Amino acid sequence: MNCSGCLLGIGNDTYVSCSSDECVRLLHISCANAQHLTPEQRETWICPDCRANVKRGDNSNTPARANGNITLRKKNSSAPSTNQTQTSEAENSTSLELLATEIRCLRQDMANMQSEFIKRFDALTSKLLDYDVRLNTLEEKEKENDFLKLRVTQLEDQIKKQSHHLLRSELEILGLAETPNENPYHLVLTTAKKIGVDLEERDIDYALRAGLQGREDSKDTDRLPRPLVISFTRKTKRDDFLQQAKTRRTLESTDVVGSGPQRRVYVNERLTSDTRRLFRTARLWTREHGYKYCWVRNGMVYIRKREGRDGSPPLQIRSAEDLNKLSDERIN
Repeated sequence: MNCSGCLLGIGNDTYVSCSSDECVRLLHISCANAQHLTPEQRETWICPDCRANVKRGDNSNTPARANGNITLRKKNSSAPSTNQTQTSEAENSTSLELLATEIRCLRQDMANMQSEFIKRFDALTSKLLDYDVRLNTLEEKEKENDFLKLRVTQLEDQIKKQSHHLLRSELEILGLAETPNENPYHLVLTTAKKIGVDLEERDIDYALRAGLQGREDSKDTDRLPRPLVISFTRKTKRDDFLQQAKTRRTLESTDVVGSGPQRRVYVNERLTSDTRRLFRTARLWTREHGYKYCWVRNGMVYIRKREGRDGSPPLQIRSAEDLNKLSDERIN
């Protein structure tokens, strides 16, 4: 049984047969160009000669008709198409495998990146939590420090008030010559008599020299004597003594002691170390800024620019910060 197209034997090769009732032609699948047909379509397949007869009534030009005068070379027309298909399928399969490999590599890389990202994210989260704990600790410490600073300030103010309260009945006499075996009480009573104050020994709580005592064999006559500190039993006596001393500024050391260098005697309020420093700072400030007066009354420092009808009111200076504020106001 031969193929009606190539006239070669069909044998066990796949073929199609014409479904026309009057045709018994058999053709190779490749000769009939029926590779793309489904089995159902092959069952109703009609050969080219029969189709030509249907259209034109003549099948002399059918492409599947054999010419007896032409010697046809035996060839396997299906081989190139099959090889090409197999090669294309192999290439497609290789491309798919490469694509699948790349996708797997990308997935693995993404998985590794995700794992690394999670690790770093966890590490950053841990650090942030640690920083948050440290920040909270620092904030608590800062609050505690602020509280302690406030408490220290309150205690310092309390100590200053107590120190000021303890000194409110005390005065100090400056400029009295210091002699060996002197009697401080006698010096106080003599000074009171010179300034016109009626004072008895019972009005004095204690009287003593304040500070370190110099050497008895020292010949330094220019060295200032230590201040004589007086504590009165009544504040009224203390205020009277201070007032009379301020009105009589001509008293000298020889008027009380009777010997020694001739120095002016001053009576001042007894001040704490902080108030003394503030008073010294305020005196320097008033000289630099044109203020005329700076004094202490009852342990408080005051300054005044001028006096009289056009004079300025006295200003109480509680700290050096008050002086800085006044300086800023003058600049502005």
